[in-house]
Amino acid sequence: MLTHHDSTKASNQTIDPWIDACRKPQTRIRILAAIPRSGSTLIMQVFGEAPECAVTSRLVLMGNYGVHGDFHPTSHPVYQEAVSGRKSILISKEELGHDCSKGECDYNFFPDAASIEHTKAAFLFRDPIRIFDSWKAVGWTDVQSLLIAYRKLFNTWAANQQSAIAFTYEEMINQPEVTIARLCRHWDINFSQQLLSFKHPFGNGFLFSSDRERRIYTTDNPLGLFNTIQSNTSINANIKNHGLLTTAEKDLIERNLSGLYMATYGDRIQSIKDALSSRTHFGFDLDDTLHSFRKASGAASAAVFEHLASATTSTPTKTPPTIEELKTTYTEILSRTTSTAFADGKTSTEYRKDRFTALMQAHNLNSPNNEETLSHLLTLYKHTLQASLSLKPGAAHLLSKLKSLGKTIVVITEGPEDAQRWTLEQLGIAEKIDVLMTSNAIGKSKTEGLFGEVLGRLGIAAEKMVVVGDSVARDVEPAKAEGILTVLYDEGGSVRLEVEGEGEGVSVNSLWKLGELLSERRDDGIGG
Repeated sequence: MLTHHDSTKASNQTIDPWIDACRKPQTRIRILAAIPRSGSTLIMQVFGEAPECAVTSRLVLMGNYGVHGDFHPTSHPVYQEAVSGRKSILISKEELGHDCSKGECDYNFFPDAASIEHTKAAFLFRDPIRIFDSWKAVGWTDVQSLLIAYRKLFNTWAANQQSAIAFTYEEMINQPEVTIARLCRHWDINFSQQLLSFKHPFGNGFLFSSDRERRIYTTDNPLGLFNTIQSNTSINANIKNHGLLTTAEKDLIERNLSGLYMATYGDRIQSIKDALSSRTHFGFDLDDTLHSFRKASGAASAAVFEHLASATTSTPTKTPPTIEELKTTYTEILSRTTSTAFADGKTSTEYRKDRFTALMQAHNLNSPNNEETLSHLLTLYKHTLQASLSLKPGAAHLLSKLKSLGKTIVVITEGPEDAQRWTLEQLGIAEKIDVLMTSNAIGKSKTEGLFGEVLGRLGIAAEKMVVVGDSVARDVEPAKAEGILTVLYDEGGSVRLEVEGEGEGVSVNSLWKLGELLSERRDDGIGG
């Protein structure tokens, strides 16, 4: 019969392998948990530069270790190889999969809670719309698999946050030294600048649990999965996105996952939340910030070009212009006629009529019926524009949230007053806007004092306002010059959440994420 002491000793033996592997001086295991295409292989490359570290992939998953709940890491061949190599730390990348139909996205990829604690697990998160953009680039197109895997990763971390940490890919590329140093402290590794510069060829210092895995990393490179990391010798913040997501996909992903992603920053972005919370007035650029102006105006212009190209009769001495020729000329006309930022007080109809007249003159399309033709073009443009208008994902939700918080919403835009007011009405958000300020009505462009004029007319100090816009030159820089807090809406870029004065400032790629920055402090213990 077992005594109480014997029973306790027997039960403890179930976690002894973890204690042996993670606490003994010889070689301790550290686990990096992630979703594919989140930057986990970059972490492998970083710590492959540390002489005391061995790095590997799928120590838990490969070779059926742990499938029946009896995982013994010290008996794994890769672990034994790390011990033989006198490595003090063995870092293993563990990933959920990309295909939920195969059961890859929602399983317990750690044997138990003890394994998370003893390996000091670190959970790597990446902006979910950037993950799916990367997935689509390699042919992985099931968005539901992303939603399931992301929630599983987040929930596993959230349930174990007392012993595990979370960090983001965006933090790593924008603040590599700070982020890698934080990870080193958690994993009991001495931080060195040499970790940020890759001297070893990709995969050179990795330990593999099978020949198949060795080929994947060193020779096969299936789907070009490692092209980016193989072409860089340091952490690169300027990796271009593929731009493959539809608006519907962005909205679905952000609606479901932006809150989880932003929560992984914890208290590290509390100062940004506090700064936004203290502002009473939120100023928004309109075109390409609250709605997709380029897309809508592009469709409207295309309708005009198609009409002119098809309505012009070919003669022996006159060949009708092509749509591309009309487009090129119109672009040149726009660059000349919008330089004043609509500060000269004309109506939208007058601006458009001037442009279409110049376009017809440039291609010798004038006729006795010019006025009739211009009237038709103006109507065609407006109707097509109206049909093409669409809010940016998260815009309506953000505006409603600001109203619920008692904030004053100001639209600050360069454009004809009548057109901008009409656009707000057509988008269905006019009732959410407290004040409309246009260069057209005020007589100043954004780069010539519009933001200062706005502050004066509102009767508020710069410290009471935040400006959100998609242009560094026409929104961020002139607003900052007036002392206004700014948020860059960079739809094609990466999230950047840094305190102004210490870094580049705040940049978001969806308005859903900005809405999350307005959330109250979480009370579930999730922090930095």
